[in-house]
Amino acid sequence: MTDRPTTAVLALVVALAPAFGLLAPAFGLGVAAPASANAGAGAATPTQISGCTTIAEPGEYVLTRDVTNATPNAPRTGLGTCIAVRADDVTLRGDGHAVAAGGSGGQPGVVGVLVGGREPRSNVTVRNLTTTRWGGGVAALGVSGATFRNVSAVDNLGDGFFAERSPGLEVRGGTISGSNTGLFVRNAPGARLADLTVTGNLAGVSVRQSDDATLRNLSVADHSQFGVGLFRSANATLANSTLRDDGFAEVALAHSSDARLLGVSVADAPGWAVYAVRNSTAVGQRVRIGEAGRSFEVRDAALDSAADAPPLPTDRQVVGDPLWRSRPVRTPACRCQWATTPPRSNALGRPRSRCRSGDSTRARAGGASRRRWTPPPTPRRPSSGT
Repeated sequence: MTDRPTTAVLALVVALAPAFGLLAPAFGLGVAAPASANAGAGAATPTQISGCTTIAEPGEYVLTRDVTNATPNAPRTGLGTCIAVRADDVTLRGDGHAVAAGGSGGQPGVVGVLVGGREPRSNVTVRNLTTTRWGGGVAALGVSGATFRNVSAVDNLGDGFFAERSPGLEVRGGTISGSNTGLFVRNAPGARLADLTVTGNLAGVSVRQSDDATLRNLSVADHSQFGVGLFRSANATLANSTLRDDGFAEVALAHSSDARLLGVSVADAPGWAVYAVRNSTAVGQRVRIGEAGRSFEVRDAALDSAADAPPLPTDRQVVGDPLWRSRPVRTPACRCQWATTPPRSNALGRPRSRCRSGDSTRARAGGASRRRWTPPPTPRRPSSGT
């Protein structure tokens, strides 16, 4: 008899606990509870989030609606963000929703989704969402084994997507457009970038200090600087990808050895198809430049189609079709290449400058002052005759 009141109280607490857990986000506590906190005795239920928040515990989280008119402020140092993931073993499902800055657009130094930060993190997956109008779209900083599936970044002030100190990074599926650099990766050895549409940024895909990177099934177009850049990154592979209308160079390499271009198609290149300098080497197989497809090996050379190649001597026999013109070059590659058209305006209505004077993490989120650079010297064309 004496045990009945105690049993009744315990039953009441157990029955009310899930309700209080669901009420917490509604009161703006700012930290999402882990999935296990809202789960019953059976399988874990994903934790629902509906606005800007910080995920601080492992588990699965799901975005239940579009986040619009979000206005988080930029901190004095570091990055501000709308959705922050600051835990290991997290899966964030966007379910096709958008995370959009409010007002006239996000502040410089504030990103839509930030994974990691000052403390190292591991095993984080983000799926099926779009960020737009932020200082930077999506950022991964100091995350081992981060995975982004069908995550898009559209019309952001700084970079659409940037990752630093993130070995084993995987970015697969999605569209990146209307940003400074579409996809910027640094210090991410073994990065895997696949099934992406990167278009209409100032620069397309920039891989820096990241050996053994793999880029597959990319559609890269309409950039004023370069399509794909490999800088101080050895043993990179670019495969089964299409590049077109990318300013100074479709593929640019500097200080990058043993690159492999496999099944790459280059069309309508206004500049160089391949531009390799500073002890850079590349092997091409089944590479199509314009109408011709060939295999090649290059070291510190610039290649493009031979539509306006110099005439051959009349007393020599022509063997095969002219494919490329090339000349060894010693100039720096793509030093923030000049604009071939007047600067466009970004989604915030401000003129977008062509270059960035700084290269810090905050700069990647649109927070650096900018200046206009002059183009690197173009290699001289081979003279006619012998």
